[in-house]
Amino acid sequence: MLIYKNANNSIRLGAFRISEARRAKARCSHAGFTIIELLVVIAIIGILASTVVVTSLKGMAQSRDARRIQELYQIVHGLQLYWATYERYPDGNDDNDTGCDIHGVRWDAGNALVNGADDPFVQPLLAEGFLNIAPKEWLNIIDPNGSQCIYRYARVENPCGCDGWYAILYGVCESPYCPTGERPTCCDGSSWTEGTGANDPYDIAIFLKER
Repeated sequence: MLIYKNANNSIRLGAFRISEARRAKARCSHAGFTIIELLVVIAIIGILASTVVVTSLKGMAQSRDARRIQELYQIVHGLQLYWATYERYPDGNDDNDTGCDIHGVRWDAGNALVNGADDPFVQPLLAEGFLNIAPKEWLNIIDPNGSQCIYRYARVENPCGCDGWYAILYGVCESPYCPTGERPTCCDGSSWTEGTGANDPYDIAIFLKER
């Protein structure tokens, strides 16, 4: 240890000054980030950003699905008004929709991208004033059978093994949070896959029986 006196005759301990100088040097050497530290920070930011993007996309899909559910049940309300007036549901009246021969049924489709924004859909409800605007699917999505016939409507006799006349309305969801268990149990075991099994959370299958 070095001991010396300064001009004021006070004692200085050289070893303490040397130690302090070393600490100051150490602080300077850690003033910035190393390349590895920067890479770690960048990787963490990337993971957080991708998580935010995925969560945002899921939220947007669920929001669109909520709109689909609301629109289809608006059509259901119009169908119920039609039934209250005529004691039957309307027939599908559009035979020109692309790819809409499904289960031996010719469906009336409301898909703006496939058949055009002006393509008629559930026209009897509009003509009677039971709907102001016919909602339509607006994105390029398909059902589990590969069909773009979405939204779709038909009045069908004895569908999927059930007895009687039914008004059937169908739509597809992007996320697995749509209503489940909508179709009648008389459809169980049939070739109709709408509203059942793994497809059920991804679609909206509404069956209204004529009483």
